[in-house]
Amino acid sequence: MRGAPCQNAAMVWKTILVPHDFSSCANHAAALARDVALAHGARLVLLHVTEMPMGLGPETVIVPDEGGGPIKVRDYALKAAQEHLDDLAARLRKEGLEVTTQAVMGHVIEEIIQVTTSEGADLIVMGTHGRTGLSHLVAGSVAEKIVRNAPVPVLTVRVQDDGRKR
Repeated sequence: MRGAPCQNAAMVWKTILVPHDFSSCANHAAALARDVALAHGARLVLLHVTEMPMGLGPETVIVPDEGGGPIKVRDYALKAAQEHLDDLAARLRKEGLEVTTQAVMGHVIEEIIQVTTSEGADLIVMGTHGRTGLSHLVAGSVAEKIVRNAPVPVLTVRVQDDGRKR
């Protein structure tokens, strides 16, 4: 509830949503989410949202470089994302965490908000690239939009991808 005074009760997270775009920022956010989940006994939900490139429909067929027959671009993208999420989840499960994964196609912000609700997440932990200037104006900030629209608290983890120190 915006504008409400802070309560003195300790916050306990039970389900933590970790949107993951497979960047180093997202890896750092997942590591922090792991630590929070271990401290709170929480379940992690790893989510990857694929947006279709302009001009390509989900029914467009491609032939993957790694061989095999033609496959719909949608199926190819979701399969690759799910494999990556499964690998991350397996590593987190080795640390004793309960982890579920979802690879979906759609609009990133809408899907993150929808999964937050459907999974009953009470915290979102996500990376932010820390873009400024023209790149922020053009690309916008997914993290910023989630912070503004999420029904639960959002913890953002900022990591500079380009090696600059701030």
